Amino acid sequence: MSFFTLLILLSLIVIVPIFFVMKEKSKHTQIASIQRHQEYLASANLVATQSKADMTVNNEVNHERANGLSMINFSARHPFIKLLYDEQVPKAFRSVMDDIGQQYESTHHEEITESQLFTLNKLITTRVPELMGDYLSLDQHYAKTVIIDTDKQNTSYDMVLDQLNSILDFSQKLNIQSQSGVVDKLLASRRYLDDVYKESGMAADNLKLK
Repeated sequence: MSFFTLLILLSLIVIVPIFFVMKEKSKHTQIASIQRHQEYLASANLVATQSKADMTVNNEVNHERANGLSMINFSARHPFIKLLYDEQVPKAFRSVMDDIGQQYESTHHEEITESQLFTLNKLITTRVPELMGDYLSLDQHYAKTVIIDTDKQNTSYDMVLDQLNSILDFSQKLNIQSQSGVVDKLLASRRYLDDVYKESGMAADNLKLK
C-alpha cells in the first residue's frame, strides 16, 4: 500500500467520524431551536390571550364609567364580582357586597334619578374595588388590631366594614324608592280605570261577575 493511499485512509478515519458528530450536533441544535421557538410562540399566545381578556374587562369597566346611566353588567370578569369570590377578601366584607349586588339587581333603575343611578354605579364599579384594593394591601394583623380612628375606636377592618354597610344602606334606600315608584304607577292605573268606569256610568264594583 502506497503512502498516498495510507494517508487517504487515515484522513477518512479521522474526518468521517467528525462529520457525523458535527451533523448530529447540528441536528440537536436545530431541534433545540425549534423547541425554543415553539415555547416562545406558546408564551406569546398566552400573553396575548391574557392581554385580550384584560382589555375586555377594562373596556367593560370603562364603558360603565363613561356611561354611568346604564345598568351594570355583572359578568364573571367584572371587578366587583371577582372580589365577591376572592377568598382573600374577608367573609364579612363579601357578605355585605353580596347584599349590595342583590339590592342593585332588584332595583327598578328607571324609577330613580339619573344622579342617584350614576352615584350607585360609581360606588359599585369604582369605589368598592378601590376600597378592597387598599385594604388587601395592608398587613392583616395590622388591619384588624391597630386602632386608626381614636374617636370611634375603629381598626382598618372596622372602617372598611362601616363604609360597605353605608353603601348597602344607600342601595337599600334607592331600592325602596324604586319600588314605591312602581307602586305609584299601579295606583295611578287603578285611578285611571276608576275614572273610565265612572265616565261610562258604572262603578268598578258593578263590573264584577255575578
